[in-house]
Parts: sequence; C-alpha cells; structure tokens
Amino acid sequence: MKILQTNFHRGWGGQPARILMLSKGLAERGHQVTLAVPPGSVLGARARAAGLAVFEGARFRKPKHLLAAIGDIWRLAAHLRATPYDLIDAHGSQDLWTTVLARRLAGSRTPLVFTRHNTKRVAHHAFNRWLYRQVDWMIVVSASVIGRYRPLIAAGAVSPDRIAVVHSAYRPDRFHPGLDGGAVRAEIGAAPGTPVIGCVGRLVPDKGQDDLLRAAPAILSRHPQALFVLAGTGTAEPSLRQHASRLGVSDAVRFLGFRDDVPRITAALDVAVLPSVDCDASSAVLKEALACGVPAVATDIGGAAEILRDGETGLVVPPRDPPRLAAAILALLGDREHARAMGRRGAADVAARFTPDRLAEETLAAYGAALARAGGGR
Repeated sequence: MKILQTNFHRGWGGQPARILMLSKGLAERGHQVTLAVPPGSVLGARARAAGLAVFEGARFRKPKHLLAAIGDIWRLAAHLRATPYDLIDAHGSQDLWTTVLARRLAGSRTPLVFTRHNTKRVAHHAFNRWLYRQVDWMIVVSASVIGRYRPLIAAGAVSPDRIAVVHSAYRPDRFHPGLDGGAVRAEIGAAPGTPVIGCVGRLVPDKGQDDLLRAAPAILSRHPQALFVLAGTGTAEPSLRQHASRLGVSDAVRFLGFRDDVPRITAALDVAVLPSVDCDASSAVLKEALACGVPAVATDIGGAAEILRDGETGLVVPPRDPPRLAAAILALLGDREHARAMGRRGAADVAARFTPDRLAEETLAAYGAALARAGGGR
C-alpha cells in the first residue's frame, strides 16, 4: 500500500515516536510510507534519516489561523491529487481537520483512519459530529480513550465497531533486562542498597510529579537514605523545585534534566513511578520500566491499568492520593524479593504484548478493516 501519515507536532514526544516506529515497521513490510508534517519538525528530520518520504507542504496550523489553515488545505489537496494514496492515517486533531477538508477538495475517496493518542476531552458539538462522520476507522492507543467518545457514539457520529485498540510499543533494543544502572546511581550519590525511586517524563502538571514529592516525606520516614529521581524538562520544573523545598525533601531529590541515557536511568531505579493525573493514554515510560525488570507504581489514569497488571508486575493506585502512592512504593521497598519477581514478570509481559512488530501488525489489521469498509478491501 501507499500510506500517508499526518501529524501536526513540531517537537518530539510519545506521539511522534510512535508514528516513526510504526512507519518504519510498515516500510519494512514493503509498504510505501510518506509522512506529512510541518516544515522543520523533529519527526520529519528523523523520518528522512530513516529513509522515509516526507511532505512538508502543510504547517497544520489551528483553525483560528484561518488564512494559514486554508493554505494548508489547498497544498495538501494538491498533494493528494498528484500522489494517490491507498490510505491516510491522521494522528492529531489539527491535521485531521486539514486532511478531511483537503480530501474533499481533492475529490478523493481515499480511506481515512484517525489515531487518537490521548485521553483529553473530545468536545461534543455539530462540527465534531460532522468531522468524525468523515473517518472510516479509528485507532485508539488504549481502551480508556473510548470513554471520551461516549457522547459522539450516542449521537451516531462514531461507531464502536469501527474502533480498534492498538497500544503503543517500546524499543526492546534499548530497554531490556540486564542493563547496568550503576553509573547513574554513582552520579546521584546512591550507595549500594540505597532505595532509588524515579519518574521519567516531561515536567508538566499532567504528569503528577508533585504528588510523588508529597509522598516523599512518608517514604523518607521509613527509608531516610532514599533518593527520588525526576528525569526530564518542562514548564513545571520551577514549581516542583519550590515544592520540594517547602516539603523539606530537596536534599533527597535529583532533577536530571533532559537525558539521552534514559535506559540507564531506568535500570538504576528500584521503583519506577508514573503518578499521572491526566492524559497518559498508553505510557511509553511504564512499558520501558517493566521491560528493564523494574517494578512500577502507576496511577489509574488512561491505559496504565491495561499495561500494568496490578499485584503481578506492579501496583496501581488512585490519582491525586499521595498517601496511597507512598504506601505502594513502601510495599515494594519493604519486600525487595517480591518486587524483583514483579519486575521479572513485567519484563516478560511487555515483551509479549508491546513490541514494534505487534504495533505494525495490529495497525495493519485496522487498516485492512478501514479499506474493507471503504470498499477497497485487500
């Protein structure tokens, strides 16, 4: 097939990473993949480096930028007329609007798939009802996302039998048991036996790192030498530093900033924590921690409970509940052998369920369903 993937993101994150992983997997299976992305995007640069075709004629601006949005629609429509595709997969709200309108302008009947990557609220209004009726098939990255579409499902704009759940994957070549986190532990001053609890991800309010800091005093009361690692950058960093100071735990917290050695950081942890309060539909860092054999504690947000098997590969707790979060972390620190057994089960579990091959094959199955519905079954 000739497949067009569209995405409006200019920076890097879980969504562009999944699209690149998927596109490479599709290309390895003989499909011709083109990525429509804004000029200068990180995804575009990495796609080119991987030998994939890139179209940068549309900037995918928000509809409020009317003239720019109209220009995007015209340029993408011209591209669709010049380069017929067998299927289009749009990955964001901005590029979905552009793609739907460009497809109509081009007079194209190319089957359209929309992949929803997050659990943000989906507004229920006439424009969205019209928009989703133009989509032939939907892919959601966890079953939790479907709940956001209940009003549109009730209105008949989205059909439950046209939704496929395809979780994001992790990279087994980078995250696996046996990685040595010793250098990172030495860097942060963790002596042998020192508990290291960590959270990898953007420092933004949605990720809930403030709740991990609120849980820290209870953990330090039982394990005074414990260290807390926050790896990543983001707008919440100043407030998190202030929060750690107010709680009196600054000396136990290590802000590592942006790092390229995330596998080694993950391997250095005794407990990985995902304290999200919103938006983590299919967390990559949770799969990566399990892949490294690190037991995890996650809040019951998005697809966390679909990834983590509560009581078997880690523990799931309610969001915005620091005492429950602290209790779960303490339970793992209090029985290290049980925690290590959880980590071993977690590594085997994610290796069976969340590989790049599984991502490509399950996505192709959804594409096949979209083609069949549109009358172009293969």
